[in-house]
Amino acid sequence: AGRPRRRHTFGSRLLDGTPPGRALVLRTARRQVLKRTGGHYPAPLKILDVVRKGWGRSVAERLELEARAVGELAVSPECKNLLFLFRLREAARKGPWAPSGRAADVGKLAVIGAGPMGGGIAQVAAYNSIRVRMKDIQHEAVAGGLAHARSVFDGAVRRRSLRRREAARRMRLISGGVDYAGVGRAGVVVEAVVERMAVKEAVLREVEDVVAPDAVIASNTSSLSIDGMAAVLEHPERFAGMHFFNPVHRMPLVEVVRGAKTSDDAVETLAALAIRLGKVPVITRDAPGFLVNRILGPCLNEAGHLLDEGWDAHAVDRAWKRFGMPMGPYRLIDEIGIDVAGHAGQTMAEAFGDRMAPAPALVALAGTERLGRKSGRGFYRYAKGREKGFDPSVYAEMQLFSARSRPDPAHVRDRLVLVMINEAARVLAEGVVGSAADVDLGMVMGTGFAPFRGGLLKYADDRGVADVATSLAALSRTCGDRYAPVPLVEELARTGGTFHGTFPTAKSAARP
Repeated sequence: AGRPRRRHTFGSRLLDGTPPGRALVLRTARRQVLKRTGGHYPAPLKILDVVRKGWGRSVAERLELEARAVGELAVSPECKNLLFLFRLREAARKGPWAPSGRAADVGKLAVIGAGPMGGGIAQVAAYNSIRVRMKDIQHEAVAGGLAHARSVFDGAVRRRSLRRREAARRMRLISGGVDYAGVGRAGVVVEAVVERMAVKEAVLREVEDVVAPDAVIASNTSSLSIDGMAAVLEHPERFAGMHFFNPVHRMPLVEVVRGAKTSDDAVETLAALAIRLGKVPVITRDAPGFLVNRILGPCLNEAGHLLDEGWDAHAVDRAWKRFGMPMGPYRLIDEIGIDVAGHAGQTMAEAFGDRMAPAPALVALAGTERLGRKSGRGFYRYAKGREKGFDPSVYAEMQLFSARSRPDPAHVRDRLVLVMINEAARVLAEGVVGSAADVDLGMVMGTGFAPFRGGLLKYADDRGVADVATSLAALSRTCGDRYAPVPLVEELARTGGTFHGTFPTAKSAARP
């Protein structure tokens, strides 16, 4: 028997079988595509154009339309930049990542600290069939970490990306407790406790006392010094940073942070583990903020200066999204957590001085009870974790007037992106990472920087470093010395060089 014929309702016949109906379907599809992509990705729109033009034509004519569209897309800047990123990502996933290191086979992982990050790391490991032991000082915290991991697995089941039985099997790979039982058998131990140096140092001392001699110990810190923590260990050569981004199951980047005494074996083991977890490793040296937070910090702080100057926060967020970012800077601060962002900003100011001094508006906000999405109130209002719109009352709590000016989108773009390019140039000049590719991968995979632009420094190269330098100099005259182009930018502008040409792809910044 043949397949049963599909029954068409009157509505489907009206939409599919008449010119007005087809036009309505295509218009609706176009609106949905523009809403999701902002018009930055031409392929979905091109597909709709091919469908529209192909109605009533022969198969040969439709194939010709399709071939022409594919040819136009293949030479578009968006396609070239996305392929550029794909090549960078594939290169970053291929070892070796350290000159002479050998990766250990990690059969078991231990996570110290069962908060959202610890639970997220445990879930990703279990998802990839690695047995995990999670340890915290309170039973309630352990239960919370297990519940967080289970909620991520439940989400995968709801999305039908994982069968319920398989999700349950992988969840059983995670165990937890309040003592160090089982931690000693782990090949890698990841510390993910609160961001306080004294607490981390105490935990790391305890971990070193119980792990095997060949185990690698890593900290998930986002801002504290790896060398500072290593100083309390008897064997600092097996210690490094392994910074996951939140939410762990969604964010593809892992910063593997090499301290002054970290061995090649430790770097190689952590980078290989990141690959096994489905992540993209970028190797950085130990420096305040490492790579991503070092570059993102000035951008978020500049958003604070825009508030102090009287610009409308919601309009700034919309302009940054139109540039191609997944969310505006204030919405991102809510997502990070106003308290966490404030702590990170203070750390950066202590490390780099006046040019990263926190904007007064953000300092005032950090002194309020608003914490961002996790508390239900930040720049935006939230209910059950979902955004419910911008909250104008935030201005009063920052001691700012509620009357705001709408900025020129180009001004917002330059204020936020140029300060990041300038900081990225410092990062390269200081040798924090080894290549412009590391910067671009880090910013795309760690912050969602517009992929169709190829990355932060690819954008700078395409725009022209001379134009970047001229625009920075102009902003330095109106906004202050924090915009003064750094020597590397000035040199590339003078010589006609590019970031990617001057700092070509290197396997690692982890040269001893």
